[in-house]
Amino acid sequence: MEILQLCWDLVQSLAIQSWTLLESLGLFVGGLISTLHVEYPRLEGLIIGVSLAWLLSRRDRHPLLRAASAPLKLVIDILDLAWDQVVEVLGDVWGTAKGWVVGVGSWCKSKVAAAWGWSIASLRSVKDKLSKKKEESE
Repeated sequence: MEILQLCWDLVQSLAIQSWTLLESLGLFVGGLISTLHVEYPRLEGLIIGVSLAWLLSRRDRHPLLRAASAPLKLVIDILDLAWDQVVEVLGDVWGTAKGWVVGVGSWCKSKVAAAWGWSIASLRSVKDKLSKKKEESE
């Protein structure tokens, strides 16, 4: 009976020590995360970025990593699609705006060319009339 009691005491003390160790580790990790978040946010972002990059680079090697990285992969795919749409919309807007500016420019150019042609034609007409009058007066 005494041996059973000693074994039970050993199991109890191991369980208590394991719980104490887990509690200490939890407090340490919590304090570390809190300090990183409050005092060193750039380092926290760098650590998170590197961790996520590591997770994505290793996602095909293990099913648990694949499951853990699935939400991140979904977010990256959504951001990729959004980026493609933004680039396409900006290209379309640029093409439309450029077409409008070129259209207005060509319209103005045609109006200036027409006015120039009309003024040259009017000046030639006046020149011809003056030349005829000069020839008649001689």
